[in-house]
Amino acid sequence: AAALAAGPDLVVCHSTAARLWGFDVLGDPTLHFVGPPTLVNRRLPGIQVHPSSLGCDDAVRVDGVWCTPAARTACDVVRLTAPIHGLATLDAALRSAWCTRDELATAAAAQTGLREVIRLRQLIPHADRRAESPMESRMRWRFLDGGLPPPELQIRVGDDAVQRFLDTGWPEHRVGAEFDGVDAHMTAQQLRDDRRRHNWLTDREWKLLHFTAVDVYRRPAEMLATTAAALGLDIPRYRRS
Repeated sequence: AAALAAGPDLVVCHSTAARLWGFDVLGDPTLHFVGPPTLVNRRLPGIQVHPSSLGCDDAVRVDGVWCTPAARTACDVVRLTAPIHGLATLDAALRSAWCTRDELATAAAAQTGLREVIRLRQLIPHADRRAESPMESRMRWRFLDGGLPPPELQIRVGDDAVQRFLDTGWPEHRVGAEFDGVDAHMTAQQLRDDRRRHNWLTDREWKLLHFTAVDVYRRPAEMLATTAAALGLDIPRYRRS
């Protein structure tokens, strides 16, 4: 219905296209469409139309709807939204398997000269399909943006007999960083399993750091300072004020 209202010459883009591809991390209720650079504004309630120098000749059909290709969609979202959502979008795009890192790089090259494309290009090498949630990706982006050493993902600890996995961490320092969401300990069994896992890892001289959405969104400086201290980094910018 929105496509009919916006016009048959436009195609779905941005977070709306990401939703169709299965890697939307924004949940934006506005429906986004794109057209040629000469496009006259056709904004309607709940619909935003974007003129683009890239046009829409590369559109593909997804579930019966014409939209921008997966790699271009991811790049558009990264450029046009807050930086904290960038790595989460790229990770989710790779996890969806609808595009590869090389395809993301090619799409970014096609957007040369557009705003925030440099930031986009800097993020693509760090994109990783192994990231299991958008908030884990946002936490990892804070570490990268703050200048900490790039963390590894899905770290295996143990041997063939017993193994545990850490979502994010620095194996050479035996430091792991975990994002704790609202649903992390919903049941007594989940809480018990989590504590057993925590104790098992600390018995093997791993230090586990736990962060929440408040840390990622509102207290990133303190989160960076805590992580830098655990890594043994004495860098002034990480110190708590």
